[in-house]
Amino acid sequence: MSFRTWWRDKGSVFWGIVFPLLLMGLIGLVFGSSSNLTFSVSVAAVQEDPLTTGALEAFKSIEPFNVIEEPIETGLEKLEAGDRTLVVVLPSLQEAAAGGEVVVYFNEANSQVSQAGIAIVRQVVDEINKRLTGREDVVTLRSEGISATKFSMFDFLLPGIMAMTLMQTGLMGVTYVVANYRERLVLKRVLSTPFSPLVFLSGLVARFTVVNLLQVAIIFLVATFVFGARTAGSLWEIGILCLVGSVTFLAIGFAVSTVSKTAESANTLGSLINFPMLFLSGTFWPKDMLPEGIRPIVSALPLTPLVDAMRGVGAMGDSIVQYLPGILYLGAWAIAGFALAAWRFRWE
Repeated sequence: MSFRTWWRDKGSVFWGIVFPLLLMGLIGLVFGSSSNLTFSVSVAAVQEDPLTTGALEAFKSIEPFNVIEEPIETGLEKLEAGDRTLVVVLPSLQEAAAGGEVVVYFNEANSQVSQAGIAIVRQVVDEINKRLTGREDVVTLRSEGISATKFSMFDFLLPGIMAMTLMQTGLMGVTYVVANYRERLVLKRVLSTPFSPLVFLSGLVARFTVVNLLQVAIIFLVATFVFGARTAGSLWEIGILCLVGSVTFLAIGFAVSTVSKTAESANTLGSLINFPMLFLSGTFWPKDMLPEGIRPIVSALPLTPLVDAMRGVGAMGDSIVQYLPGILYLGAWAIAGFALAAWRFRWE
């Protein structure tokens, strides 16, 4: 009965299956179409100076750099308008001999990309210093290319989207359904029948577990055969992670439903818990991009170890054993959630 009710609810089907696929397709197509990072670099240099001429040639030889020679005032205006990544001011040979410095301006609003460009500029400056001082390298670097499988945006997104779907079913589905059953006196009617309440609740858990696994299976198949996402790890281990994640967030969802008197308040509370984890747990982008100060909080969120484990196994080909501490942490959340739900559960 419960499974048929879910299937007839087109809104639940949309948010559980169609929406995650649309979201992954949109993000993947927008951010995954280009695999190369490019920098638009404005260079202000003294004309016909041996140092600046050599530095300009070095910058132009760097493949990601699109070098534009222009006055510093023009470069800074373009930088503020967002048309330049960096503005590099080169000293003349005479100024360098007197202790002059290379000045690099960047836009703080785009610091992640800018820092990567600054690192390249720093390498050029180090090479110039070495040649000017005649310093020889004691330790040299030899690089060799190897053939590797290309890691696409869809490969990165798929594990996160699957983990997100498991979370949303628990926090947005279970909370609303259980509170709605209580509000409509469905749970009270169950008590008046010979039907065992324990069997009824077990059926709810089983129904949501089956729905979760069905949803992630459909998302996985569409992402693989339509978007071309590749899975490097074991499908059995991914299935185990999906089951653990499903049980964990179902437990949290049942616990949340016990503190809400109406279906609307349960849905609102589930949303308040859902959305911070959705954007902070690495679902759509690496956690390394987040500010250093909030990373301990992010690590404590239950979605974080699930995303890390599913991405490590699915995209990187790691063994599930490497993520055993995170799986045990999810198990602790599941036990706490079911314990709270059992303590506070009310049939009416």
